[in-house]
Amino acid sequence: MPLFHFNSRTGDTVLPDLEGEDLPNVAAARSVAMTTAREALAEAVKFGDRPPDHIQVTDGEGREVMTIDLSDLLRT
Repeated sequence: MPLFHFNSRTGDTVLPDLEGEDLPNVAAARSVAMTTAREALAEAVKFGDRPPDHIQVTDGEGREVMTIDLSDLLRT
């Protein structure tokens, strides 16, 4: 199974996901990224912190697969 990393990005600061997660495909990675983004947003609201701007998904080689913009979650 492919390895995906879910990095939190705020401005130029990246909080890397060092472990990653083995998932069957990009669709599964997108689902995990959306859940991660929602959880990050909820935690930020709960504790009065600034949420990350994006969840950046990279593959096992470090190539960007997709980026989830947390501001898009507020529009849906």
